[in-house]
Amino acid sequence: MTGLPCSRPGHARGLVGIAALAGLCLPGAVHAQSIDPQLVVTGSRTGDTVGLTSLGTAGIADRQSDSLLDVLNDVPGVRAFSTGGPGGGSFLSVRGGQPNFTMVQLDGIRLNDPTNSAGESFDFTLLDPQLVQRIDVSRIADSAIYGSDALSGVVQIVPRDPASGALVTGAQAWVDTLAGSAASASATGGWGSGGAIVGLGHRDSGRGDPAGGLRRDQALTRFDQHIGDYRLSATVLYAHSLARDFPEDSGGPDLAIDRTLEQRRTTLVATALALRGNAEATIRPALSASWSHLDADIDTPAIAPGVLSGVPAEIAANRFTRLEIVADVAARLGVLTASAGAAVLREDGTSTGSIDYGVVLPVRFALTRVTHSGFAEASLRPLGGIAVNAALRHDQLAGGTGVWTGRGGVTWQPMPGGPTLFSHIANGYMLPSLYALGNPLVGDPALKPERSRAVEAGVEWQRDGNRLAFSAFDNRFHDLIDFDPTVFHLVNRDAVSARGIEAAATVALDHGWSLGGAVTRMWLDSTTPLTGRPNWNGNVHVAWDRHAWHARIAVRGNSAFDDSAIPTGAVVTPGHLAGDAELRWNATRHLDVGLAVLNMANGHWHDAVGTPALGRSVRLTLSVPWRTAS
Repeated sequence: MTGLPCSRPGHARGLVGIAALAGLCLPGAVHAQSIDPQLVVTGSRTGDTVGLTSLGTAGIADRQSDSLLDVLNDVPGVRAFSTGGPGGGSFLSVRGGQPNFTMVQLDGIRLNDPTNSAGESFDFTLLDPQLVQRIDVSRIADSAIYGSDALSGVVQIVPRDPASGALVTGAQAWVDTLAGSAASASATGGWGSGGAIVGLGHRDSGRGDPAGGLRRDQALTRFDQHIGDYRLSATVLYAHSLARDFPEDSGGPDLAIDRTLEQRRTTLVATALALRGNAEATIRPALSASWSHLDADIDTPAIAPGVLSGVPAEIAANRFTRLEIVADVAARLGVLTASAGAAVLREDGTSTGSIDYGVVLPVRFALTRVTHSGFAEASLRPLGGIAVNAALRHDQLAGGTGVWTGRGGVTWQPMPGGPTLFSHIANGYMLPSLYALGNPLVGDPALKPERSRAVEAGVEWQRDGNRLAFSAFDNRFHDLIDFDPTVFHLVNRDAVSARGIEAAATVALDHGWSLGGAVTRMWLDSTTPLTGRPNWNGNVHVAWDRHAWHARIAVRGNSAFDDSAIPTGAVVTPGHLAGDAELRWNATRHLDVGLAVLNMANGHWHDAVGTPALGRSVRLTLSVPWRTAS
């Protein structure tokens, strides 16, 4: 559900604003054109990679974080944070957009949850960053590739790849001064035509954060096997989390009157199987199937009234299953690469619970949704450094109407090694969540899909370890789903525009030094204030690599932004600057030692009303680098 004005996503009471993703030049970031074409699975089936940003293992390791939100928050145009401590909800706004407008995938498996009251957003606390090899971020509406849910963009999370040789093992553990800890281990091995990897992860945030806590366990396995000219791959994920935090908009540990924490127990099982032809072949068929099941049990205490009306206690048991099958064929015909295919998507969701208004009211719904799709894409690369890409898709909802979406783009590199100019235009849509359609109290089965139109243009250049980029964007969203208190229902009414500019740079200096940073300036036009979205945010970092040593200092910040909570009503939260420092030492062939100081200035800024950031902490990390077993 999109929610009430001046609030955040996470519950029926929270406003979920608009979302899009962008990113260009970060330490540890890899431009998508340099990635093995077998691995490019985001944003294009014909190899078009302009507008795609990839964050590799180095960039993930540099953040020394237990959450992928921290990693994504360094991407230009992205605002990512937890709304209530380590166990809180996930806020991911891209180019001013709503968190539920960005599709999140793990190795091609859709992860967005349409049964929750956050309007189909994803809870990033379920995933362990240490088991991730790469994050691909598409920064344009990708409904022409993926259909519904990719209204603003796509975050594709790519797990670690199996090794191609002998057995390789690795492990990492850390502990911090706030009593938090984490550990992960992986083992991978290969044979002549394939390989497999198994990874385990555990995280316990401890009791050092008054906003709540998180315990997470995760297991992941991947398998690759080459069969002639084909590659068979499989991925299986198990994730389980126990989270506790103050309810959304309650005022957090500083302001909440009722000190009872919300309890969430979530279990995710997901698997994918894909058979793809050789990426270098003239004709390349592909067939993939993915399945996922999510159990989420949520016990939310009541919120006492303040400036705004209070909220009753809620209990919900959500169950959601998704099956998707995609088949396509790509052909390389000289300067033209074309792809066409079809997909079927089945979603089954149920929710059983109650709301306590003094009288306990049952809240139940059960819905099934099936979508059949056809799509086509083509990339033309004639002489003169010009490339043209276009994509078209039709999604037909069983028993409902069809939706056409498209995307087009042009890139031009006037001279080899010089800057690349680019421009894209796309439209997107998102079907109402099952919660918005089926909830008997606030849902409406007649809700229309939310729509978007996105335009971007810019220039990027990279050479000899240096990278510069600049882009401007203009996103328009309409038919947004919002809560209307006069009719006590969700309705289509809002229209929002987000315009902005982004700049990013990484400069390689002498003697192992590098300097980089990114900044985003944004202008929003909305009838109601959009929470959590500052006019500007950015980061700057200095890094040094020399022999066995690696050091890095990073400063991040943002301007003031609109926010809201029930105790306070609408407020403006001040901006802030915060810095982290990290030192890593390759002590021996079998041991790396890391020391990080987080929030060096001991700042207590707020990303959510009444929930201050934790003070200064020190984290010690011990890693056993991936080594071939003897």
